[in-house]
Amino acid sequence: MPDECQPDLLSSAADDRDLFAGRLSAFVAPVAQDAGAISKDPAALLVAEAVHAAFGDACSPDGLTRSELAAACAGAVAPQVFDSRFELFVALGMLQRSRDKLYDHKYVFNPASSAALLVYERLSDVGGVQEIVMLLDRIRDALRQGSADQDSVERMLTKVRRELSINADHLLHLVRSGAFDQLIAERRHHQAGDQLLEDAREVVKLAAERFPRLARAGAMLITDALRYSASVNEFVARLFDRAQATRDFSMLLPEQYRTAALTSPLASLAEVFTRVVFDPPCLVLPPEQLLATVREYQPALAPNRPPRPADLPPGPDPLELVRERAATARLRRWSAMQLLLQGGSETDLSGPLRASWRGTVDVIVNALIASADPLIPITVELSDELLVDPGGPVTYFTPITIRREAMVITEVDPAAESVVKGGRGA
Repeated sequence: MPDECQPDLLSSAADDRDLFAGRLSAFVAPVAQDAGAISKDPAALLVAEAVHAAFGDACSPDGLTRSELAAACAGAVAPQVFDSRFELFVALGMLQRSRDKLYDHKYVFNPASSAALLVYERLSDVGGVQEIVMLLDRIRDALRQGSADQDSVERMLTKVRRELSINADHLLHLVRSGAFDQLIAERRHHQAGDQLLEDAREVVKLAAERFPRLARAGAMLITDALRYSASVNEFVARLFDRAQATRDFSMLLPEQYRTAALTSPLASLAEVFTRVVFDPPCLVLPPEQLLATVREYQPALAPNRPPRPADLPPGPDPLELVRERAATARLRRWSAMQLLLQGGSETDLSGPLRASWRGTVDVIVNALIASADPLIPITVELSDELLVDPGGPVTYFTPITIRREAMVITEVDPAAESVVKGGRGA
């Protein structure tokens, strides 16, 4: 529980609190009994807002007791501050006894005070200009609904015109003779000059269409609306000049900068930096240092592993099948060579091979392959002699001699064994 009230809750800066206190005094001046009727302590309004919140959350038609109010306000204000304001709220009628009996200790909140708190909140946030906007809205609604006569519309137009004239004179006085701190404090209360002018034109157009005799009053209203819009522009221009001279970007509210960035054209935004001097770009890191840093911190490449081989289907071993086919082919060539040798150790193939060209090719190829196979004991000798027979099946031929050699097996080889066995059988 706080020991004392914290007036910073009313505003973010001391200047805003002082400005609001002065505006609040001027607001109630028409009905004040004396100059000391308005408290200068921001805690007074804070207690009233806490009491208002307590009744708004309680939803109790019978009202609340003083102790219930004190407990509900304990989180916002100190107990001694609440006690110092409670009797005053009862005396002024903001808190009323629920049955108007002395022994009845329950109180209800006066709706008139609730409306006043709403007005004070607008007064703190947007000043008195918002009341002009609301008055224009009332005139617009009355004209569209046909619920106002000519005299009442004329009175409201005159009231709006006078409010605009007073606010325009106030802004011009601040711009021309006021301290710059006063302009900063007033900046958020005069942001809708152009929009207010458009609203005034719309209301005047509706009034002139409904009541043509109000054309003069409407023209006077537009004149003062133009004055107010011009004074707002002059007010903002002085803020801009000061901001440009001092390079102080706090002259405008953050939301105004955001709105300008979203809605302003690119050329206007670029003008902000027309007088800004930029340093030329420079290379911070030399290329060799950059490359060395990249190599040092470059992540290692993931190993590229070959895919796992597919599982072999069940059946005979492919390598054994290859060996068997090789042994069969070797045995077939050895058998063919034995047929050519006719049991001898050497034979000349010149005569038999000249009988057929196709047979000659097959025999020579088999003989050369058998001679190159170390497991077949055959040697082929090609002669340098050339035999020519223009009329025979083979027109030219080189004599070929094959010889059987002694075979020595140095290792166990099924193919070699098949050759030996085949030779023994032959």
